[in-house]
Amino acid sequence: MFLGVVFITFNLRAPITAVGSVVDMISSEYRLTSAESGFITTLPLIAFALVSPFVSKLSKHVGYGKTMAIGLLLILLGELVRSYTNNIGLFVGTAFLGIGIAIGNVLIPSIIKMKFPNSVGGMISVYTTCLCIFAAIGAGVSVPLAKGLDLGWRNSLASWIILCLVSLAIWLPQLKFKPSSRPVAATRLESSPEKKSMSIWKSSTAWWVTLFMGTQSLLFYSLVAWLPTIIISKGMGDSFAGSAALTYQLLAIPATLMIPILHNKFKNQRGLVFSICLTYILGVLGLLITSTPICILLSCVLMSLAMGGSISLSIIFISLRSPNAMRTAELSGMSQSAGYLLAALGPVLMGGVFDIFHTWTIAMIIFCVLILFLAFCGWFAGNNVLIEE
Repeated sequence: MFLGVVFITFNLRAPITAVGSVVDMISSEYRLTSAESGFITTLPLIAFALVSPFVSKLSKHVGYGKTMAIGLLLILLGELVRSYTNNIGLFVGTAFLGIGIAIGNVLIPSIIKMKFPNSVGGMISVYTTCLCIFAAIGAGVSVPLAKGLDLGWRNSLASWIILCLVSLAIWLPQLKFKPSSRPVAATRLESSPEKKSMSIWKSSTAWWVTLFMGTQSLLFYSLVAWLPTIIISKGMGDSFAGSAALTYQLLAIPATLMIPILHNKFKNQRGLVFSICLTYILGVLGLLITSTPICILLSCVLMSLAMGGSISLSIIFISLRSPNAMRTAELSGMSQSAGYLLAALGPVLMGGVFDIFHTWTIAMIIFCVLILFLAFCGWFAGNNVLIEE
């Protein structure tokens, strides 16, 4: 089970981040516009938002083992169609890929809650760290594979099929479990069949967790999309901007490791929320007011640590605020649905702000306001309460 969780996590970001490095090759071959090229990255986020609420319902009927296997098969199919068909298949395959990843996104926190009840923090640390590492690897190896090994962008993106097949093989033993062993029936804390539980969408605690997830996702994907451009606008070169953007992704790893371990050292997580948000806003303000390479790199380090911490904390909230694995799956679906919908809008909206004002200053002020809102949502999401039954 541990290996299954780890290897499935490897597949949840790399096939998406791998596209950004070779999108120019794809656009050149298919003669795509800038908007169409951007939609390749946005489409999986839209799939996350649309599919996530229904994953827990599917798991109720067929079991978590088969549901996750369906997700892996969709990722595999998406990678094949995306790489080896035409321009329409590029988008269809990306959509399949997004649906499969959405299943993994939703079920992993629920499976951790069910299968590792005494080490939730440690497992979430492993989970979020694997996400960050393979997101960076995905972005980093695409061009060397495509150009360095002369594989072309198609084979470069399709190389992730190998990892998906290995993950599916590791997961096969979980298919023997019947639906009775799914997360929604795996705990004595679950409500009795005779008593209908309150809808997760009516819980105020669930909404605070959802808003925290959504806001940190919006910040992350907006900065991933525009951070290099913002740095270049300050007079830095392309290579420096690329290195700074890579720093933003890689240095999040220490925070993704430590926050899940630290969360249970305190009565609640409000202190962690404000520490993360303070670090985040200092990083953004530093980037706003400085133009020297050292200060820009320092700002990227601060933003990176805060980004990693906020991602980990958003996943932790899904488990901590849920009384049982059924609720964890429901809250995971709800928070990731709204969260990735906001994330999909973020890069487009920030780009629109720049088009209107012709400066990144307004966008960065908006980032600061969003961080303050993140702290506000975290005050309630970090309170030590459970979602109502």
